[in-house]
Amino acid sequence: MYCHLDTGGHAATLLQECIDRAPAFSSVEIPPGTYTLNRRVVISRPVTLRTAGTAGTDISCVASSASCATLLASHDFIDPYGVLLVRNTGSVMLQDLVIDGNRSARLASTAARWCERGRTASGFNAAVLDCEGCSVDDVVSKNALCGTGLVWSGARATIGRSEFRDNGDARTPHMWADGLTVVYAPDSTIAGNRFVDNSDIGLIVGHAARSRIEGNTVIQRRQGAFAGLMLDNFNSNDLHWRGDFRGATIAHNLVDCGPQLCLFGIQVGPSPWYPTRNIVGGELFDNDVRGARVGINIDGAGVRLAPLSVSGNTVQGAPGGLFSDCARAIPTAAFNLSPTSVVRMPRDVTPDAAHLSDPCQFWSAVAATAR
Repeated sequence: MYCHLDTGGHAATLLQECIDRAPAFSSVEIPPGTYTLNRRVVISRPVTLRTAGTAGTDISCVASSASCATLLASHDFIDPYGVLLVRNTGSVMLQDLVIDGNRSARLASTAARWCERGRTASGFNAAVLDCEGCSVDDVVSKNALCGTGLVWSGARATIGRSEFRDNGDARTPHMWADGLTVVYAPDSTIAGNRFVDNSDIGLIVGHAARSRIEGNTVIQRRQGAFAGLMLDNFNSNDLHWRGDFRGATIAHNLVDCGPQLCLFGIQVGPSPWYPTRNIVGGELFDNDVRGARVGINIDGAGVRLAPLSVSGNTVQGAPGGLFSDCARAIPTAAFNLSPTSVVRMPRDVTPDAAHLSDPCQFWSAVAATAR
């Protein structure tokens, strides 16, 4: 279905009508151009949404957005979960699209005030919730007001060849944003994506049993982030939904933080955010971390029956020194392994620190000696 949209105030209504009329397992195609959405568009049936004329071509929205359809949040956009919400369905594909949260034009909006109070859902760019077998391919999500460029929950996901960039603002409390927030995605593939200058976590994953998180690139050059890549449990002790990485591979990812623009390059485990149980399982190997204050921080990961496996990772450019604003001496490190974690690794690999993390590290400067 070719969906003609206007560039005025009716684009969201027209796009919703196209999606609602589309037969299951069909495609809705939008002409290239920028379309301002003043309300959320919802997909709750198995369809493909993409830019018209891109199927079967070499056109890439990540390489250049000029040939793609851009869904732009209006200056007063306030709906939760962003301009595009996929929910309670399966086999949805988002392909060859740009989703723009229009952050700079929304800083005085009601949604921005909600972000500042910790109510972040209206700052999201998009959401895929309870969607099984759904996928994202060659999608750019940028300029989220706060929260995240995309939040995801659904098994058998495929997220690839996409870019998440310039989401949130690291300098303003509660206005930061992840690039991609994967709450639950067992039996999934998250591969070949780019995460550039996001302000909370570039890629954070909360449950990925039997999944592949491989070949992704995280780059920080313009603003800081708490971590480039994180395996988490989102403050939950329920392994059915959070914190299970048994059978998962996290491999061949590059995290390049430039001049220490990440606190943690790769953070494995929920500490120091919250005192929940350890995440379980996972194989972390052949990843490359550059320029983080702590290259790989393992704190709250692994149990005796399902340890975290670690091998072949490289860390460069971790600064020497201490987190100088912390009450106890916490060193920077290439590889920190907390005493509460259970890890299987080669005998010739020796962590250069073994301390518990502390929330003071989020805000602390780094100095050669403690103040």
